[in-house]
Amino acid sequence: MISLRFSRFTVGMSQEVNIFRKGYIMGSSLLTNRSSLTALQTLRQIDRSMNTTQQRISTGLRINQAMDNTAYWSISSMMRTDKIALGSIAYVMDLSKEQVHTAYESVVKSKEYLDQIEESLAIALGTGEGDLKKIQNDIRAHIDGIKTALYSAAMAEKNMLLDDGNIVRISGSYRREGDKLYIDMIEIGGPNLNFGKPVPGGSFDLTGGVFKNVFGKGSNSKEMGEINTAGEAVEKAQKDLAAASDDAAKDAAKAELEKAKEDLKNAIGDMTLTDFVNLDLKGINAAALEGIASHLQEITIASSNNALAAGAELGAAEKRIDTQVDFLSKLTASLDKGIGALVDADMNAESARLSALQVQQQLAIQSLAIANQNSQNILTLFRN
Repeated sequence: MISLRFSRFTVGMSQEVNIFRKGYIMGSSLLTNRSSLTALQTLRQIDRSMNTTQQRISTGLRINQAMDNTAYWSISSMMRTDKIALGSIAYVMDLSKEQVHTAYESVVKSKEYLDQIEESLAIALGTGEGDLKKIQNDIRAHIDGIKTALYSAAMAEKNMLLDDGNIVRISGSYRREGDKLYIDMIEIGGPNLNFGKPVPGGSFDLTGGVFKNVFGKGSNSKEMGEINTAGEAVEKAQKDLAAASDDAAKDAAKAELEKAKEDLKNAIGDMTLTDFVNLDLKGINAAALEGIASHLQEITIASSNNALAAGAELGAAEKRIDTQVDFLSKLTASLDKGIGALVDADMNAESARLSALQVQQQLAIQSLAIANQNSQNILTLFRN
């Protein structure tokens, strides 16, 4: 009887065979090195973890592709799309803001020219015929300056001052509601910004806009001879009033003067600044000159008020665009933060993880080397 001592028990051969069959005792195998396989599997797992960590460190992203986290990847991709759309709208709005500002500067410059015209008209009242021609030339130069300023309001092939008062729509904001996209628009334009309209040949017609009293032509203005005659009637009525000695004569002279002034006003009619600079003022009397200058000052002030209204509207539009651009920049920054929260890697944690994995890798390599020595130990069983 052959016996085997195991764990303080003596058993028979038949019982020893049963113990080996149940796996309680593991022998050395030439074909299968279980320790080596376990160590190799551990090393492969560590290598995969190191590859993932190194990729996160090199890209700075915790989610690099859809397989890393489908939900986070999908959400962050949609947020990136929104960010690109917002960036495009912000670019368009920046351009629109500069277009509005260019138009505003043109209006401001036109207002300066109108102020100079008003000053020239005030000077005209105390000058002689020779100086009147110089004042006409001066006003003509200011009118040409206004025209140049309005023509120069174009940017990116768009001139919102010379577009017949049409409404200009620019992108204001971009929003997503569920699976639908919306782009809100900002409208700029209208009657206050109608300074002219384009005509064939690349030019513009300024006679029907808010500066029609500057560039237009009067429809009921009389010839200079009739205006001068009406002025002479005013001067005569003024002399009669000065010569009146009693109340009845004064009342009659006042009535005559009022009628003469009304006739002069009707003779001047709707004369424009362009009409004035083309008049022949030779031999004009003081009353006619005063009536013309008074009328022209009124229409110049009206044109200045139109310029102020346009400037105020453009300033409000520019402020609105600037506010919206600032909001879009903050919204883009919020999207960046949201995307970062979803996909950015924590570099401190990844650095610590890489150090730990490097140590684990070294230990796994040592374990695999030790496990591979087990197969070499079988050779000792066959040595003499």
